[in-house]
Amino acid sequence: MNPFASRLRLFLSPLLILGLCLPLSGCWSATEIQSVSYAKALGIDYKDNQFTLYVQMLDFSNIAKADAGGKANQDAQVWVGKGRGRTLNAAANDLYRTAQMPISWGHISAIVISETVLKNIGIKFVEMVNRFPEIRYNTWVYGTQSSIEDILSTNSFFKLSPLTTILHDPQKNYQQYSVMPPVLLFKYLASFNEPARTTFLPCIGINNTQWKENETQQPMLTLNGAYFEYGDDINGFLSRQSLLGYRWMQKSTNRSPLTLEKDGEVYGQISAGRPKIKIKTIIKGDEVRFQISVRLLAALYEYLEPLSNQELVAIASEIVKKQIMDTYTAGVDINVDVFQLGQHLYKKDQKLWQKLTNNGHQLAIDKQSIEKLDVNVVIPYFGKYKRLQ
Repeated sequence: MNPFASRLRLFLSPLLILGLCLPLSGCWSATEIQSVSYAKALGIDYKDNQFTLYVQMLDFSNIAKADAGGKANQDAQVWVGKGRGRTLNAAANDLYRTAQMPISWGHISAIVISETVLKNIGIKFVEMVNRFPEIRYNTWVYGTQSSIEDILSTNSFFKLSPLTTILHDPQKNYQQYSVMPPVLLFKYLASFNEPARTTFLPCIGINNTQWKENETQQPMLTLNGAYFEYGDDINGFLSRQSLLGYRWMQKSTNRSPLTLEKDGEVYGQISAGRPKIKIKTIIKGDEVRFQISVRLLAALYEYLEPLSNQELVAIASEIVKKQIMDTYTAGVDINVDVFQLGQHLYKKDQKLWQKLTNNGHQLAIDKQSIEKLDVNVVIPYFGKYKRLQ
């Protein structure tokens, strides 16, 4: 071998190895996780022409213990900060003035919007929030009539992290008690692109009376109603009681309670769900009517008075039918198309929809628009006892 080539190889080999190691030296801009504050929820309020931006941050040491099967020995620490400004970005910058560490916005799982924002700003706040690239589409979104600061400060059971509350994880509660469906941000945004669609936004609040820890009253989060938006405006708010019929018209309803009552007598209670819904649009000239059929599966868990299966089914079907019509009427009273019937007309006859709604500025329905409503509740399960005749 050429002696010169051998010496050159010995000289270049260390340089080549050093050059290959440089890209493997790690992330130059890496940040230690303990040096960053992670925002988990946002709250947005509006007063005196100024936004107030609330941010909820958690102590992840308790979360780590819970994930590992351990038990926290003290309440989970929740930090809530707020900044003010003429815009949301200005409010965030105001918050940075006293933030002791950089705030990371990429882990937000819930956004709470005050009723004042909904009424005064309308859907403009959506553009403000959604433009920020760190906000994810799989974030739960709520309206509220309560104090946002109180909502973000509420803890869960057994000293667990607030991540186990309805605010951050509503789906598990909804599967067991399907009354008010939670809404993800991407579905909320998508509804604005549907010209005939009314947007549903659940309202989150605080219940101060139902739970105690030892003898101390503990506030717990609850969904107590919903806001409905059509076009650029908030049409109104309906309470949980007014929305009892809404659940029977949602395919996502898994399990919802229904008390079987007639003429003041309570005969039992069922859990119903898995609705099969059919909506038929009938056009007669410039009039539109709808024929609706709903089929529900139910389980009887309380049987208080002797009645046949046929009688129980008749009572349940009649109650569900009344709840659906009551919710529909309550919606029309505040100019809301609760069951999205206008969208069915839009899909079938867009020109007639434009005519009846004045190009989307008013409802295509009235209190007589539901021409026919058939409800059939099937009760195939009766618990540990024999099937009723």
